[in-house]
Amino acid sequence: MNDLRRAAPPEHAARHRVHKDRIAGLDLAKSLAIFLVIFVHYIFYTGFVSDTVLNNLASTFSVVGVPLFFAVNGYLLMNSRFSANKHLHKILRMVFILLAWKIISLPILSALMRKRIDWKLVPQYLLGGSYDVVPLGYFWFINALLAIYIVFPILKTVYDDPHGKRYLAYVTIVLGALIFVVTLGDNAKDILSSYSGHQVPQVLASISQYNMLGDYGYALVYFVAGGYGHDIAAWLSRHFASARAKNICLALVALLAWGLLFTLQRFQARTKGISFDIESGYQNVVTLILAIALFQLFIQVRKVPSGLSAIVTAIGSNTLGIYYLHLMLILVVRDLVLHFHLFYKAPMLINLVLVAAIVLIAAFISWVGGKTPFFRHLFIG
Repeated sequence: MNDLRRAAPPEHAARHRVHKDRIAGLDLAKSLAIFLVIFVHYIFYTGFVSDTVLNNLASTFSVVGVPLFFAVNGYLLMNSRFSANKHLHKILRMVFILLAWKIISLPILSALMRKRIDWKLVPQYLLGGSYDVVPLGYFWFINALLAIYIVFPILKTVYDDPHGKRYLAYVTIVLGALIFVVTLGDNAKDILSSYSGHQVPQVLASISQYNMLGDYGYALVYFVAGGYGHDIAAWLSRHFASARAKNICLALVALLAWGLLFTLQRFQARTKGISFDIESGYQNVVTLILAIALFQLFIQVRKVPSGLSAIVTAIGSNTLGIYYLHLMLILVVRDLVLHFHLFYKAPMLINLVLVAAIVLIAAFISWVGGKTPFFRHLFIG
């Protein structure tokens, strides 16, 4: 997650070559993504954010955080030179780092949540299963990334072949249809049932039987969509008279997608009592559109304003460590606020400042840890 240095791309993709320096737009995308992930976890695990319309508008946008992470990973890996030995080493390193953080996090989060460790659940938790006694479910993202990395050599081989690349695009589109159409059917069923007063069957649910990738299928779609970032950009450039017109359209599409997701969230809040979240949000086609539009805007960024450059680079290069640390820091902040009776509910601005502080503290710890002998392995993906 924190290696943004691109190796030389395949020969047929040489036109997509970029500088070997850090890619500012990707650091910016990762910084936004990690902020959004921590923001939504902060909401649920502190209780400091009031359930208002405006606060739900802000939280709805966080649904794009995880898709952006997958897209960035796809963009980097699909367009870089592949080494089987290095890739295998990367997978093994990720497995050991993940196990180490699971072992570290379990007693710390148990203490912060004032819960006893249920040792019967520990083996399945370490092997990738759930552990519901304390909130350790956020490790699912690394599990999904590992699942993609396992099949990545096949994806990369197909992608590097000019004909195979086209076939991979077709397969990804079909896979996306099988996943996102089901969620679209769920939403349509709920809306029709609500306004008609009758139970409407979900006729599209059976389509999911053809999704052989199961729970992580949508993660692969975002990953591959990121890998095709250059191709999507080229297609857009052919259909717009100027880069300015293209970017205005992308920004408007992103705003429209956010608005549609917020409208869906308000509907689910009224009918299902859902707050700050969207049911099956990652599998929603509007989220996919929002992620692609934002990603297309980000990959055009070659320079961040000098005042923000160091911060964005520090965050973008340490997202793995930030991700592993963030929930522990959220719970520490929660306990400190409650211990000193600072507030119970706070305006959104204060909450955003606290989230930003958590991101920066986690980035600093990751930066220091990455330079400390032995411990540095915990922070290098």
